Amino acid sequence: MGYSIMQAGQSTKNKATGSLKTLSDMEQNRDMTNENLKQQKKSAQISATGTGVMAGAMAGAEIGSIGGAWGAAIGGAIGLVAGSL
Repeated sequence: MGYSIMQAGQSTKNKATGSLKTLSDMEQNRDMTNENLKQQKKSAQISATGTGVMAGAMAGAEIGSIGGAWGAAIGGAIGLVAGSL
């Protein structure tokens, strides 16, 4: 009779250990996914800023009223804001 009680205890322990490992794996996957999302957002903001800089510089050069450097600065600010949305 004592043998079956020990088996039941061992089985319960194994199930609990397995559940904790599964939860640990899920948390690790969630953390990696969150980190990837942060990196993607940062890359999108940098890309939008660069696109805005180029568009602003080109528009400034074509219009002529705003110099290329000012157009690039304004375009970069607009690109940064647009990338943050």
